[in-house]
Amino acid sequence: MVVRVSSWVPHDAFMELNPLPVGFLGSLLVMLGSFQANSPFTSKIPGSWYIGVPTSPHPGNLFIELGANALVYLGLFLTGLAWVRLVSGVRRGEAIERPWLLFWLWVLPLMVAGPLFSRDVYSYAAQGQMVSQGISPYKGGPSLLGTSSFLPTVDPLWGSAKAPYGPLFLILDGALVTLSGHSPLLSVLFLRLVALGSVVAIGFFIRRIATIMGVDRDLAFVLSAANPVLLYTFASAGHNDALMTALMVAGIYLFLKDRRFFGIVVVALAASVKVPAIIAIGFMGYNWTRSSAAIDKMRGLLIAMMITAATFVLLGYASHFGLGWIPALSTPGSVLSFEDPIDAIGFSLGSLVKLVGLGAGPSLVVGGLRIIGDLAVLVVGAFAILGSNAKTMLRLAGVMLIVTVVLGPVIWPWYLGWGIVLLSLGAGELVSDFLIALTLSALPIDLLGLPTVLAWFGYLVLLVIVWRFRDHLAREFKEAWLRVRLALDELLPSRVAGRLPAAFRIER
Repeated sequence: MVVRVSSWVPHDAFMELNPLPVGFLGSLLVMLGSFQANSPFTSKIPGSWYIGVPTSPHPGNLFIELGANALVYLGLFLTGLAWVRLVSGVRRGEAIERPWLLFWLWVLPLMVAGPLFSRDVYSYAAQGQMVSQGISPYKGGPSLLGTSSFLPTVDPLWGSAKAPYGPLFLILDGALVTLSGHSPLLSVLFLRLVALGSVVAIGFFIRRIATIMGVDRDLAFVLSAANPVLLYTFASAGHNDALMTALMVAGIYLFLKDRRFFGIVVVALAASVKVPAIIAIGFMGYNWTRSSAAIDKMRGLLIAMMITAATFVLLGYASHFGLGWIPALSTPGSVLSFEDPIDAIGFSLGSLVKLVGLGAGPSLVVGGLRIIGDLAVLVVGAFAILGSNAKTMLRLAGVMLIVTVVLGPVIWPWYLGWGIVLLSLGAGELVSDFLIALTLSALPIDLLGLPTVLAWFGYLVLLVIVWRFRDHLAREFKEAWLRVRLALDELLPSRVAGRLPAAFRIER
């Protein structure tokens, strides 16, 4: 008997839960717990937020701190429970009469609290101040500001780090800081409102894309906009991943409405916030034309990439920062993340190699495996694009966004939000089970500071789901493989195609 992901609690009691108030209670408890003067879940540096931040160091009380932390843990548990109940109900045919009411009740307490589980938004504010003063964030970190009221709240990890963000975000960032009157706290408020508005836009466009694709728009909505990963790490934490993803789905919507050029431009703007959105452009460009001829598809891909390159150049010129963000893309990789398979395996192997006296240390092995991971992403991405069609391109783009994170140099929960949003449009049993497992695995990691083993438990659950649906996945793989072989047969000269391994060849 196979245990379903959505059946981890007694079924009768589980289905009697009303997800709307339970999720609201979860958010409320997280908010209240975060107000504790020494809470580890949000910044308590003076000036970090309007509520719950002491004006001077607080001596603390062990029992109060333990109780407040317990409220946050309980709130997160209730949030996850309510969300799984919501997904299960929609899958069983339950209608959501007021999805946006549910969304606002779940998210507003999180916005009243200070930025949760991450201090990145304070780095954004400092980078915006740099832009407003004509200092390029591509040449150095917020420490270049010297003595500034923006610096105390910046995580020291990123104090000297170059910004890996595109020129569109820096233009917006600088404008928001200027609009705030160069107030650090008001700048953070504006950045969080942009992130919240972006999650709203994600929900808006995902429902419309689902309608176009003929999938359950309620299920797509609860798997994406109402997903705890988006509520906590996009909206509350204020990550610019929210803006990137919102522009990405807006562009996809335009593309599906046959406004292909404008759709590509908008997704290129998304990539000008954070570069991973360019993955979606690959799939959209290759499926620009309705022709089945691979040469026509490659022409569409080339046009899409030219549009993207032109957008990057124009925005670089408008921002006066050029393309300096391209070399800075390696900044996130300066962190060693043991939730990341590449880092965990590389560090373990490197430590073992050093222990037996072979000379190489963990950093060298990790660096080598990261290069292999990057090459694997390129190979898998090429296969996925060539194997895609209009029906599968968004699902495969979502898969590639997840693969990019897993094989990349570092995993943060908000990175997973990129793929979660697009995969929500798969809306089948396989995809929804996968997203439930992915979300519940991501939620504790880095949010609670719990052991890395939880991430690896999540990987195990995901592998179980893949094994359970192996026959379905095998059929989809064979179909994609056939499309890849047909494309290679058409695109490559006959002499080259004839020398490919038999598995790649189509008999002429």
